[in-house]
This record gives sequence, C-alpha cells and structure tokens, in this order.
Amino acid sequence: MQIFTIIISVTGSVVSGTALFLLQRWFKKKDARDEKREKLMAKENVLIIKSINAVGKLTEATAMGLVDGKVNGEIHAALEEYSRVDKEMYNYLLDRNAHK
Repeated sequence: MQIFTIIISVTGSVVSGTALFLLQRWFKKKDARDEKREKLMAKENVLIIKSINAVGKLTEATAMGLVDGKVNGEIHAALEEYSRVDKEMYNYLLDRNAHK
C-alpha cells in the first residue's frame, strides 16, 4: 500500500512539474512574440509620423507656391522628402509582409 502512495505522489509531482515547465516555455515564447510585435509597431508608427510630416510639408510648400504665384525650392525639397519617406514605408511594408 505504501508503494502505491509513493507512485501516486511521484506521478503527481512529475505531471505538475511538466505542466509548469510547458506553461513557462509557452509564456516565454509569447513574451518574445509580443516584444517583436511591439518593435514592429513602433517602427510602423515612426514611419506613419514621417509620412504625415512629409505630406504636411508638401501641402505647405504647395500652398505657399499658390499664394506667391511661383514654384520655389521648397516644393522640390518637400517632393524629395515625400518620395524618400514613401519609398521607406513601401520597403518596410514589403519586408514585413514577406515575413508573414
């Protein structure tokens, strides 16, 4: 009868230890996935802010050109910045979707 009690105790300990080990491993993987997702979202947010800023500069330069009645270097600079940010966002989206 004592052997039966010992076997049940050992089996219970092994089962609970295995369950805790598997849960710990699952939580570590989940934390790693969450951290990676947060980094991607942070980069995406920065690119969105850059895009909004570039569009704002382009809009402002265009408005100034319309008010002054002439195209100046500000519009060209704003177009170059918009083009650069647009390519950066496009490459980011391609890279992110390629890894899915």
